[in-house]
Amino acid sequence: MGFSEGLAAQLSLPQGMVGLLLGGAMDIANRVPTRLALDLLAPQDGERILDAGCGTGAALVGLLRRADVRAVGIDPSVTMLEAATRRLRGRALLIPGTVERAALAPASFDGALLLNVLYFTDWQGRMAAAIYRALRPGGRLVAYVTHRQTMSGWRFAQAGKHRLFDRQELASALVAGGFVPERIWVQEVPVTRSIRGLLVRAVR
Repeated sequence: MGFSEGLAAQLSLPQGMVGLLLGGAMDIANRVPTRLALDLLAPQDGERILDAGCGTGAALVGLLRRADVRAVGIDPSVTMLEAATRRLRGRALLIPGTVERAALAPASFDGALLLNVLYFTDWQGRMAAAIYRALRPGGRLVAYVTHRQTMSGWRFAQAGKHRLFDRQELASALVAGGFVPERIWVQEVPVTRSIRGLLVRAVR
């Protein structure tokens, strides 16, 4: 396996010391997208919020700083969940696995974060559908991905493990999961001078 393929594999499922180091690096790289996503989510005291693909728990920490919420994180990586457990010290419920397979009660969340996670959704929209079912009526999903025009220049993104998005493709991925187009808003955001991202807010 070449470097790009190995990096893509670790980004999709971080493991071991390499995965842990990569998770820390991603926390730093994602500070701006995480802040923008939390601004858009606008959590309120008493809400129940899901972080799907919570990684090391960095976004959950930011979430809990903003509001007194009941926070839940899901991640398929044991390495990431161990890091999140150390970081959060019992302040959030952490669940191993993927959001598609988690036994989430229907209409049980007020909001959901998906930060750099939709790259790994299937074309049938099962990830978005799982979030849609788990949200209460009026609940909102906020997601971030890096724009395909930026990612297409990164060699690891050509390894076949990442699904790439422009504005329309991102909205379509949520429509495939049950969200209606009229309640989906996608905006392009600058992350650095050379990196463009996409933020989306969708209301159930």
